[in-house]
Amino acid sequence: MKGKAFANFLKSVVGLLLFGFMFSYVLDAVGFSDVLTQYKGGWADKVLYMIMIDRFNDGEPSNNNQGKGEYNPRDGAKYSGGDLKGIIDKIDYIKGLGVDGIWITPPVANQWWDPWVNYGGYHGYWARDFKKVDEHFGTLEDYKALADALHKNGMKLIQDIVVNHVGNYFRFRNGKFELNTGSIPTSAPTQYPFSLNNYNDPEQRQRAIYHWTPDINNYSDPEQKLNYQMSGLDDLNTENPEVVEALKDSYAYWIKEIGVDGFRVDTAMYVQKSFFDEFFKGNNGMFSLKPDFIAFGETWLSSKPYENTSDLEIASYFEHGFNSMLDFTLMEDIRRVIKGGQPTDFLAYRLTTRNEILKRGLLVTFIDNHDMERFGKGVTPNITMQALGLLLTLPGMPVIYYGTEQYFEETRASMFNGGWGSFGKSHFNPDSDMYKFIKNAIEFRKSHPATRYGEVEILLSEKRGSGLLIYTLKCEEEELMVVLNTANDSRITNFKTKYEPGTTLEPIYNAVGGFGTPVVVRTDGYITLRVPPRTFTVFGISQEKSEVYTPTTTVGIDLKDGDTIKALREVVGTTTGKTVYVYIDRKAENEIKIEPKEGKFTFTIDPFKLDPGEHVLLVRAVGRNVRDTVYTSEIRFAVELEKKLLAEAKDPLGDDIGPNGTYVYPTDATFKRQMDIVEAKVESIGSTLVISIKPRDLTKSWGPPNGFDHVTYQIFIDDPNRKGTGVLPLQNYEFDNWDWDWEVFATGWSSAIYTSQSATKDKFGTQIGSPEVFVEDEWVKIIIKGEWLGNPSSFAGWTIYITSWDYDGIENKFRPLQQEPKAYIMGGGNPTDPLIMDDVWLEIEGE
Repeated sequence: MKGKAFANFLKSVVGLLLFGFMFSYVLDAVGFSDVLTQYKGGWADKVLYMIMIDRFNDGEPSNNNQGKGEYNPRDGAKYSGGDLKGIIDKIDYIKGLGVDGIWITPPVANQWWDPWVNYGGYHGYWARDFKKVDEHFGTLEDYKALADALHKNGMKLIQDIVVNHVGNYFRFRNGKFELNTGSIPTSAPTQYPFSLNNYNDPEQRQRAIYHWTPDINNYSDPEQKLNYQMSGLDDLNTENPEVVEALKDSYAYWIKEIGVDGFRVDTAMYVQKSFFDEFFKGNNGMFSLKPDFIAFGETWLSSKPYENTSDLEIASYFEHGFNSMLDFTLMEDIRRVIKGGQPTDFLAYRLTTRNEILKRGLLVTFIDNHDMERFGKGVTPNITMQALGLLLTLPGMPVIYYGTEQYFEETRASMFNGGWGSFGKSHFNPDSDMYKFIKNAIEFRKSHPATRYGEVEILLSEKRGSGLLIYTLKCEEEELMVVLNTANDSRITNFKTKYEPGTTLEPIYNAVGGFGTPVVVRTDGYITLRVPPRTFTVFGISQEKSEVYTPTTTVGIDLKDGDTIKALREVVGTTTGKTVYVYIDRKAENEIKIEPKEGKFTFTIDPFKLDPGEHVLLVRAVGRNVRDTVYTSEIRFAVELEKKLLAEAKDPLGDDIGPNGTYVYPTDATFKRQMDIVEAKVESIGSTLVISIKPRDLTKSWGPPNGFDHVTYQIFIDDPNRKGTGVLPLQNYEFDNWDWDWEVFATGWSSAIYTSQSATKDKFGTQIGSPEVFVEDEWVKIIIKGEWLGNPSSFAGWTIYITSWDYDGIENKFRPLQQEPKAYIMGGGNPTDPLIMDDVWLEIEGE
């Protein structure tokens, strides 16, 4: 692992250098302007509020039920009643948040119910007619009234559009074409030429409005991604000039009739880029219809830490009609770092990468949306506030997903009383702490140009886990310094900057906790900070200089920068101070206090209580008084330890059939035997655990960043010296005679580790981090840091229980179980049966 890790590190460094060189060359050659001049006074100054129409507010109850069984606010798969008039009724609430406009899900007429997948088109993305308002949402006049009301309030209207597909009206099954005759309200789109969807009709087949293809079963295949059906949705032939002109006509209609100010383009990466050249900039293209029109595309590309391939691919759409793009890679790293506790250096890399991309086009930033688990799910509000504080002080155009300001955890819950997930309450509360927080953050953003146009320069980050991220934002008008601590404990640092001694940094915005007094740059440009846990502070650079006191105390140690520690290491130091404090990994609350004797002191570093990798050490010496305090520079050292096999187990092939032997997989073609666990093992590297699981079928059809899909692992870890719980959260199972202390939830897209504290049958416990998850040699590997487990000195007697199932990433819940399997529903059981497809035990005896 060491060799691979080092090779990956070198690749990342070289990649970053090449990335910067390449962009500098391109920008100099073609003369791109940076974000400051390109969008100043325009879209870069705006903040949007995203609304799912059906789940926001019900302004006209008479349109809720169209009499086809498609409306049921108690069922998350059906219409709940939100509409356009409901948005109009809440414009004061939206404007009070400080946002400059709204982005709404598609208001167009949809397929209301698809019996093939047991789901409805309440979300708006299954078009029946691109030029008609859906009956549940109101009328054309209602839509015009919404646009007028927004524009009178100085706000913008962004409409979500789909050019890749319509609803699910046909399929190819076992090579045979089938029409969805049970589709509600119609079995085909009603708009010409999209209504020509019968492959069995030679004339319609010849017109080729559709690609006439089966479902995608491998999302890494470019041919499938561009031409096959995504999740059964009928794929439009966007190379056909007739289709191109019909789509241009359809969406030009909303610009002309309603006056929409921009489009968000759904599933842009599933359409040939050449289509967008014509759609936006061709004859009668969208940009010819309205000045200052914005178009941002969805290219949901995942990116691993220290990789910029996805960033570059997203940016490539700026050369094909789009003037802005959704920033998925930043979203992923915000979630990894702030919610998941992974190294802040991941975010430092991403922020540096963005500097150059922002010179090519505007990036639309967000922390969650309607297609993913809400950021706030499972975390305390201060963590969400920290993420929003970061989002709202970075260049780009931020988007706040509706309900965030009311602490929503359910992805598509309703704001209005009576809607699905509303719990019988109205949630339009402008006095909520989160509403006020977002409002204040937006006000700060609008009063400080560096948050909108500033270039990021990283001053300090953590390479091993949660903790500090410090950077500057600099534009023509001002320079700011940002300090955040993603850890749940205080951190201390002493780092060198470019600032002159005596420079005073004034805290001007404390998003979450933070600093109350100025910070003065010391001798040689050093800044010393003790940063409270989970805080976010922005400092302004004062014009006033402060007097700098030069302490007379001295301190030094024999540990050198770059040293490697493989066993107990005694460190020897000298000082003229009276008291010495030692900090490892900047952890202020774990300081080691030492009283020197005759100017000498010693302390021991135990690598077995640390995770492998880079660590940071800092020594503080206090002289005759507190003012006479000095620090060493931060010293970086590496911990290297041998990997030990603690336990392993083989599991029978083909036992992925549930506890009663009756479970079957969903019917969608992308499901194979991914949940069949073949083998598992656990190894230790010091106090870190490495859990490896070998599945029968390892697939990545949907392009997951962690390298596997259609299986999640719920891993329960028991320390026999602790008292935990026997409940397996959300899995319909409880042990009578065994308990666990930590649960790891690992998917191909994300991961989390929870303590058993506050865990119940209906919810996970308290999240404490996000383990690294990756695939190596057909094994899924999960790295669990020792600090999450209390840095144990031994794992003897520990037990690990691993279960497999699957997770619905859109609904953000375990895939449901019923008697008959469906495309994305497990079969062979009842909803209350255990959600366990396969399992295996690992029992650690001695070490």
